[in-house]
Amino acid sequence: MFRRCAACHTVGAGGGDTDGPNLHDVVNNPVASRRPRFAYSASLAATGGTWTPARLDAWLTNPRAVAPGTSMAFAGLPNPQDRADVIAYLGRQ
Repeated sequence: MFRRCAACHTVGAGGGDTDGPNLHDVVNNPVASRRPRFAYSASLAATGGTWTPARLDAWLTNPRAVAPGTSMAFAGLPNPQDRADVIAYLGRQ
């Protein structure tokens, strides 16, 4: 499932940012602040908090519902199992 995300994100330790930030060690870490050189949207940065599994589930369901005005051009993953798989994968990175 992560292949869809890999169009814009990398996950390797020390990996670079592309159209989206590198997602290595994203689970249970702060939203929109881990990659200081990446230009997060103001709407995402304003949400604050931590990327918990529950928050990632909401984000992967519909990013614009979590951060209206986000620059992430991803419609979301409607299937709960697909979201759970991506979150589990990210949790191991």
